[in-house]
Amino acid sequence: MKSIHWLLVLMFTFCFVTGVTAEDQRVRLTIPPEQIPDPAWRREYFEGTLPLKNRPQIISRKRVQDEIHVVVKNSGQTSLEYEGTFSDGIRLYQEIFRRGLWRKANWDWCGTGKADYSILPGQSVQLTVRFSDEERGERLLGKFTEAGTNRCGLIVLATEE
Repeated sequence: MKSIHWLLVLMFTFCFVTGVTAEDQRVRLTIPPEQIPDPAWRREYFEGTLPLKNRPQIISRKRVQDEIHVVVKNSGQTSLEYEGTFSDGIRLYQEIFRRGLWRKANWDWCGTGKADYSILPGQSVQLTVRFSDEERGERLLGKFTEAGTNRCGLIVLATEE
């Protein structure tokens, strides 16, 4: 009988000690990087807007040194607009992976030097993004608006785990 008690104690101790790390890794791997953006973005920054009908497509993602080059295509019938410092430097919205979900973190709030750019129907553009040096489990999103409408949305441009 004593050996059963010791076996149970040992088993529960092993499960408790190793379960924390295993759970964290399991959750990270099972949450898809394309999970919808944190709804807090729309509530806090895009309240009163409608979701995109014409969502841009990510054609490719390629790491070039410390940058990610993302090719985005407008496959719809309406022009898409975005803000950026240059045509390849879109305003970024950062999410951090916490407690099993992607959560709103920071955004490029400074408007100095920002301009509006358009992607015409059928056209593609290459955007350049960089991950933060301080964070792991980060993804970067870009905001696109359908020209002449009240429709906008965040699109996942790159994910780093």
